[in-house]
Amino acid sequence: MARFFRLRFAPLAALPLLVAAATGSSIAAASSGGISPDGSEARSSAEGVFPIRGRHTYGDGLGAGRGHQGQDVLAKCGKPVVAARSGRVRVKDYQASGAGNYVVVKGKDRKHDYVYMHMLRRLAVSEGERVGAGELIGYVGSTGRSSACHLHFEMWSAPGWYRGGDVENPTPPLKRWDRGS
Repeated sequence: MARFFRLRFAPLAALPLLVAAATGSSIAAASSGGISPDGSEARSSAEGVFPIRGRHTYGDGLGAGRGHQGQDVLAKCGKPVVAARSGRVRVKDYQASGAGNYVVVKGKDRKHDYVYMHMLRRLAVSEGERVGAGELIGYVGSTGRSSACHLHFEMWSAPGWYRGGDVENPTPPLKRWDRGS
C-alpha cells in the first residue's frame, strides 16, 4: 500500500552546509556529536540507544524554518543504524520523493513510533519483526529527497506515525542517548 505524506526539505542553497557538516568541516553549523573510542559502539542510556554507530554531527532539527519533522544526524554513508528503542517494525518502505528507504518501529512501550529515513537499500529488518534496542535495522544513506548522507530520525506520540499521533522533538532524547546518560 502506498503511503503518502508531506515532507519539506532545505533549499539547495543549504547543500554546502550539509556537506560541510557531513565531512566535519569547520564551517558547519551543526553541533558536534560523540563517538565511542573504537568508533563503532552505540551509545546508550537506561532509556534508549543512540541510533548511529560512529562519528556523527547534528544537522537540522524540528521545524528548521520549513516544517522539518525530525532531527537530521549526519554520518558517513554505510554506517550502521540501530534501533533506538525496542519494538516491532510497523513499516519498511521506500518513497522516492521524500523519505527514501525508511523504517517505522512501534516502541515496546506503545507510547512512541520511531522513524528512520534515507537509509541505504540494505535494510536489515522486515515488517512485523521485533527489534531490540541497539539491534541493526539499516545503514546511513542518502536515498529519496536527500542531499547528503544522514539519518533523519522522528518520534511520534501514540497512536503513532501518520495514525493520529503528534510529532515530538527527538533532539533531547537523541542527545541524552548520545551522551549515554
